[in-house]
Amino acid sequence: MARKEKRRLNKRLNSERVGSVTLMLTTRSPFWWMYWVEPTESDDLGVNGERRRNERWVSTRETDLQHARVIAAKKNEELFTRRRFPGLQEKPEVPFPVQSLIEDFVAYLADLGRSHDHRKNLKGRLGILASWMAQQSLVSVQDITPNLLKQCQRYLRDERKTSPTTANHYITAVHNFFGFAAFKRGVVSGQNPAATGRQAVLDKMPSRPVPPPTIYPDQVNAIVEAALRHGDRQTANLIVFVCEGGFRFQELQFLQVGDIHLEQREILLDIKKPDLKRVRLELRRRCLTAEGYWVPKTRASRRPVHITERLVRVMRSMGLGDASDWVFLNSAGKQIAENKTLDRLKQYAFEAGVLVTAKRNSEAKTSAVRWHWLRHYHRTRAHVSKIRREVSKLAMGHAADGIHDHYRGQDLAAFHEEYAKFDSGIDDRLLDSK
Repeated sequence: MARKEKRRLNKRLNSERVGSVTLMLTTRSPFWWMYWVEPTESDDLGVNGERRRNERWVSTRETDLQHARVIAAKKNEELFTRRRFPGLQEKPEVPFPVQSLIEDFVAYLADLGRSHDHRKNLKGRLGILASWMAQQSLVSVQDITPNLLKQCQRYLRDERKTSPTTANHYITAVHNFFGFAAFKRGVVSGQNPAATGRQAVLDKMPSRPVPPPTIYPDQVNAIVEAALRHGDRQTANLIVFVCEGGFRFQELQFLQVGDIHLEQREILLDIKKPDLKRVRLELRRRCLTAEGYWVPKTRASRRPVHITERLVRVMRSMGLGDASDWVFLNSAGKQIAENKTLDRLKQYAFEAGVLVTAKRNSEAKTSAVRWHWLRHYHRTRAHVSKIRREVSKLAMGHAADGIHDHYRGQDLAAFHEEYAKFDSGIDDRLLDSK
């Protein structure tokens, strides 16, 4: 009988055994996955009368191996109890006070290096939820349900007079907090009540949020032309960067010359550690971790951006400096400020007659254009350019999902080849140096 050759392990997989659970790190996901095999019910038999075995794959939602080991150890203990003591009933959930868990959550965020302002905002939003629950004699995490969150949304809108965007931020805070309670502390089980769709909850409110308006190429060209009439080429360049690359404004504030790779026709947005002396004070508090790292909004935001022909022309006219220099600087040679550039953008849009509206609680007129709405314009033009949703989602750094994780591993050459079809509709004659 021929000797059976030992099967080679896949070198693309890193694995580690924790009892009957195997931890695996694949190339398609940044998280460690748990794998185990468990038998089916006794009446479910195979062809040869043998009991079938089910293979289970579950993500730990952890990129750190040490945290993944803890989760795998808990799963191994659960499997052992289920196998050896099938009649043993699971322990019921013990009500856990909300307020003390909020303190633990804020301390956990500090350990992760989140900024002081980020922790302060989340603590304030969760504190309002806890105090509102206390008025109704609800003090435990187990009392948080989808129906309770709807009532809390009505309280925020009707009594506290918050805007739809702010109400959305409160739901996001609850979503993150409940994930900590379920996955890190294990004090609750079941589905996250805030993960049922934040927008779906807001849509049921009496006053529905207003979506960003559609902006058309002739309107964008009119704004660029108004900026150039005032000699403000930097604002014109910022408009081109957002419309052509789909950047968030914070990404442009922290964009360095070394992130640009003209030969590969791509800009890489990733974690970086800039010189603190060259970062604006308000951005140090809001955008940098305790160790001084700038981290993109989500793991999906660590992404490539295709350099279009218009971006090439703009960058060559800007006279970029050293690799560590900021791409966009103010007159003092420091990082640009979002509020000042936004005021200039609104001024030029108002002169061009684009989305003119009345100011809040005033008869004065202004433009409703914002930098983020020009990012929406990029997504609209990607759809017009027949670029697939999954590819444009990767280029814009939207939050990851199953299909997005698949496309994150696609060949970069194929990504740039498809994005070469992109056409923002900006008039090339406006970009000529004068």
